[in-house]
Amino acid sequence: MSHVYVITSDSYIPGVPGPDPLVTVVGTVDGIDVTITVWLSAVQLAFQSGGGLAVKNLIAPLMLAQSIINSPPPPVTPVQLPTGTFTQ
Repeated sequence: MSHVYVITSDSYIPGVPGPDPLVTVVGTVDGIDVTITVWLSAVQLAFQSGGGLAVKNLIAPLMLAQSIINSPPPPVTPVQLPTGTFTQ
């Protein structure tokens, strides 16, 4: 099953925390809002090894996992009690 990923923003603060800052990625997966963080070095390494496609392959599973966590639970079918007369 394919999913639609939209990245609306990404940012990091150089030097926070330490020399390898966290990149915050904000977006949606199939319309479900997600915010994830990933080390800047991981993004840089992915880009150096495979360009934009490698970065997408790094980010997509993280975004998908967060969207599953953020997705609303499925509706619960009410319990159907038997009708009529019974003895116990």
